[in-house]
Formats: sequence, structure tokens, C-alpha cells
Amino acid sequence: MKFYISTCASLLSCSLSADAAVRYVNVGLASGANNGTSWVDAYQGATGIVTALSASVSGDSIWVAAGTYKPTITTSRTVAHTLKTGVAVYGGFTGIETGLSARDWVAHPCIITGDLLGNDTTVSTTWADNSYHLVIGSGALATAILDGFTVRAGNANGATASNYDKGGGIIITNSGAPTIRNCTFIANRCTFGGGAGYMYNTSGPTFEDCVFADNVGGSYGGAFDTNAVLSKFLRCSFINNQAARAGAIEVFSGNCTITNCLFRNNKATTSAGGGGVWVGNSSSCTIGDSSFASNSCTGAGGGGVYITASATTLANCIFWSNTGNSTVANNQIMFASGTIGVTYSTVQGGYTGVGNLSTDPLFVSLALGDLHLTDLSPGIDSGANASVPSGTVTDRDGAPRFVDVPGIIDTGVGTPPMVDRGCYEKQVPPPPPCIADLSSDGAVNGLDLALLLGQWGSVGSGDINGDGSIDGGDLGMMLAAWGACP
Repeated sequence: MKFYISTCASLLSCSLSADAAVRYVNVGLASGANNGTSWVDAYQGATGIVTALSASVSGDSIWVAAGTYKPTITTSRTVAHTLKTGVAVYGGFTGIETGLSARDWVAHPCIITGDLLGNDTTVSTTWADNSYHLVIGSGALATAILDGFTVRAGNANGATASNYDKGGGIIITNSGAPTIRNCTFIANRCTFGGGAGYMYNTSGPTFEDCVFADNVGGSYGGAFDTNAVLSKFLRCSFINNQAARAGAIEVFSGNCTITNCLFRNNKATTSAGGGGVWVGNSSSCTIGDSSFASNSCTGAGGGGVYITASATTLANCIFWSNTGNSTVANNQIMFASGTIGVTYSTVQGGYTGVGNLSTDPLFVSLALGDLHLTDLSPGIDSGANASVPSGTVTDRDGAPRFVDVPGIIDTGVGTPPMVDRGCYEKQVPPPPPCIADLSSDGAVNGLDLALLLGQWGSVGSGDINGDGSIDGGDLGMMLAAWGACP
């Protein structure tokens, strides 16, 4: 990604520290100067990221090679990776790259673990030694970036007064607003709220293209417990998280925007909870272009969303096969009090609102958790374009958000192409290559025939069938493709 700075209020406000640099980290390195100045001399050891953050100044970026990292090599559970304003931490490197675009955080995972004693296994976790928090974003502004990491096995089961019972993966307080991208928070837990993360009194943290899975949030928020915050979740997935009141996200006394997100198999374990999202205590929540399926709430709650004493807007969403209250509609959305608007959404059992449907969204496979839309889904081209937040151009997959599907009647509102419902936009496969169009004018015609005949018996672009020579076989293929290209 390229960042452009257009103008400066003053030379001082735009100048970076003279020490600003790329700082390199490689847990697997056993030679070099261990000063972070290059891959050869990268910071070493399990605490290499902590060392780099301590040495960094505003304007720095930290490049981290694949491997497993810890907050400390001691048994001190209070130590964490503390993000800094102006410092971006990137994972996904092998240790030889010269450009940021060369990294691949999927192929080369960088794991931040709370397993201080190294006694967790693939089948069980020994929680007693694990860090209270793995990442701290408190007080850090949006230029504090964490991008391309797996954050796992934090265990916030400590003292309430120190917030050590909140946010096993990440905690953000004190007007913090860091940017978290391309990260997976998995198997973190807490005793109070926010298994993956806890946010209190923040000024706008943003989570983009992240996955939150198998986190346990104690009383409030299997993935996130948010209190007095302004937060955004963009193109994120919440899968198999659990807490007493909110399976995935609890929004308590704050403002939350959720766009292009997936909620699947999250669970609230008490009555009056929300399997996917719980919104209460005078909060405001806007949920758009998102899919809720197979979430659940025990007792008289909402399998998908529960709203009480708050204002919530839902648009272009799909709620299907969520379970909670015995009333079918309330299995999906339970509205207790406050205000609610549900429009251009598909809700099993139906829900009052403009453009809403109750018909099967026809997922590719609900049983396998694939919530992409099939070719005949009524969710295709049936959303409201005006409800999509400004600047939203991609779906949960990072594919184009507005795609017109030929043969599907537009039933949404706005200027075509119409947005689809749910977190995935139905994509149209590109047309097959028009290999006989030698002139690249969009049609196979006399001009292409002349080019082919001019190359007859030789080797060139006229070798349509790729057999090494231009002959009758190529002529036959050209004549069969005669006319406009598909």
C-alpha cells in the first residue's frame, strides 16, 4: 500500500525523526549484530518484537519474519506488546524481502503467543502461566498499526482493578485508536469481558480483514467487550466465540460500526443475550452488508442480535438459522427497547422494514460454513446502495463490492450495479479469452484472418491451438470463433 502526503501545515509537523527506519525482527536468527538494522542483523529471540517496539520512534516500521514470539521470556504475565503512535508492525516475512509488498502473512505466519512456559499443545492449553494481554493499544493513535499476525492463547484472569481480567488478546483504553489489519485472534480468553479484545474509553480503533475465532469472553463479549468506545470492524469474521451475554461483540455505552462482516457459530450462554452481537445501555450500532448464521443464545435472547435501550440500524444483512427465543423471527433479531431499523435484509421468519425478505438466501453450504451466495440466491443485486458506507468498495473476500450479475433482475435500490445482501458479493467469472482475436479489436473478423494467413507456416500469434505452427488447425479454430468476442 502506498501512502501519500499532500500538504504540510509546517515543516515540523511533516518531518519524521532522523532515526526513523525499518527495524527487522527474526526469531530464528542466531547470528549477526542483533540490532535490527537489517535482516542479517535483525533483533533475535522470542521477544524480538518487544525489543523493536522499545527501540522504535514515530515513523518507523517493524518487519517481522515468520515464527512464534512472546511478550517475555520470563514468567511475568503482565508484560505485553505495547503499540506506539506512528509505528507500524508488519508480519509475514521470510527474512530476505526488500519490499513490504513481498510479504505473505498466510504462507509465513507470525504468531504472538501467551504461552510463556511453552507447555500448551495442539490439543490442550495450560492456561495458568499465560499472559494476561498479548497486545496493548491504549493511548496509541491510528498510526499505530499491527498487520499480519496471529494472536493466540492470552489469558486475562487476573485482578479487575488492573484490567487483567479483560482482553486476553488485546486491550485498548485511554483514548486509544490503533489500526489492526490482517490479524487472527484465536483461542484467547478472559474472566470479565472480551476474550479477544477489550476496549474502554477509546477514540476509534479499527479492525480490518481480521478473524476472531474460538475466543471465550467470560461474562461479556466472546470476541469483544466494548464500553464507551467508537469502534469499527470492517471485513472481519467472528467464528465460534462464546460468552455469557454476547457471543461475539458486546456494545455497551458506545458507538460501533460493523461492515462486511461474518458471524457464524457464536454463542451467548445466558438469557437476554445476543448470539452474534449484543447492543445496550444507550449505545448506537450500525451493522451493514453482514451475514449472521448458526449463532445461538440460551433462553429468551436473540440468536443473531439483541438490542436493548439502544439505537441500531441493520441494512443489507442476512440472518439465517440463528437460534434463541422460541419465536422464529426473534431467533434472528431480538429487539427489547430503544430504536431499530431493519431494511433490505433477509431475515428468517421475516422482519418489518422496507425491502426485507424472508426467503432462503441459498448459501453455498450452511452446514460447512460457506456463506457465499449461490447463482440463484435472492440476495443477489437486491440491496440498497445508499446504505453501504462511503468508500466501501470490497466485500469480506476483498473482491469488488458492487457487481452486476447478468440474468438477475435488479430488485434493490440505487444506480446499478446493485449491492448484494450479506458479507459476500456474488462475483461474475471473467469471459473466456478470445484467443482468435489477433488484432485485439474485440471481434474475430477479416482483419484477424489476414494476420493469420500472413503468418501461415511460421510461428507467431496466429498459432491459436499452440501446436507450434500456423496451419489449418488454427484456421478452423478462427472460423469457429467468428464474430464478436464473448
